[in-house]
Amino acid sequence: MAEYEAMGHEPFLSQYGFPEPKRIWIKLNGNQYPAKAIAGAAHKFVDGVPLVASAFKSGEATVVRKLRKLGFEIGTPGRNPDWTRDELILALELYFTNPANPPGKKSAAVAALSHLLNKIHRLSGGVGGTTFRNPDGVYLKMMNIRALDPTFIVQGKVGMKAGGSLDKAVWAEYVGRRIELAADAKAIRDAVANTNEEAVAKLPTVEPYEGEEGGVIMRLHKRHERDPRVIREKLKAARAAGDFECEACTFDFEATYGPLGAQFIEIHHTTPVHMMKPGTKTKLTDLVLLCANCHRMAHRSRIPLTLADLKAIVKIGSSEKLGACSPISRH
Repeated sequence: MAEYEAMGHEPFLSQYGFPEPKRIWIKLNGNQYPAKAIAGAAHKFVDGVPLVASAFKSGEATVVRKLRKLGFEIGTPGRNPDWTRDELILALELYFTNPANPPGKKSAAVAALSHLLNKIHRLSGGVGGTTFRNPDGVYLKMMNIRALDPTFIVQGKVGMKAGGSLDKAVWAEYVGRRIELAADAKAIRDAVANTNEEAVAKLPTVEPYEGEEGGVIMRLHKRHERDPRVIREKLKAARAAGDFECEACTFDFEATYGPLGAQFIEIHHTTPVHMMKPGTKTKLTDLVLLCANCHRMAHRSRIPLTLADLKAIVKIGSSEKLGACSPISRH
């Protein structure tokens, strides 16, 4: 299991010659592992030689029974989760490459999107079965989208059933904004493609703030921010400088809360994760000190705000506040 986590899902299956698992998974500490592949690989620690997929005639008889005897919980993936906004943005972009004749189930474009969507799912801690966002599912989603397209509807064709409420919301948001659609889809693709699954798996998980926009870009960005190593180094530098003021609004916790707030501050990564190249090492200059309020505001948009963005917002807010209190403004 440790080897599986270190290598990643697809490399592990390839290494030991196992196909994508259909229904039997080991469940442990909130994670899921492909039961047959794990059992086959485990044999190398017993007799030096792993077992191949063909050695297992029946999953129930040869794998499940033994693993349960060893105390493992065995389960099967449930219904595929609903499509997220990020996933729908990517599917919509693919649909618009050729609305009259969208890429087919066996096309390279559909296969590539299927692969990307599965990586997004894994980066979020999920493990999907063979039906999760497979090429058939990606193609069907494009047909759901097509049923929302007025150009298609006016032809009197029934086609597939239109998607759910989120499908309709994403369509309405982007139908007349193709340039913005392309930019948002590229940001999502870049963030996922540039992310090393093994490295991210070692970083702390994060819970969304209330009212946060969310999405894979924000989740990955916040996990990079929680890297204990870079946090320690940034706080060490702040202690050496004797400065723990928020770099956006200059709030100082110690000045307000006394000893309770001494050396308290939060760390924000200034480079959006979709702009980080593969293998990029975070430098202290990539990190800024923010109070809790400014940090939450930085995370309320789909793409994290930069320090310059925050400073501009704080400046405008301060100016408006002063203006509202000015005697001149009341006349």
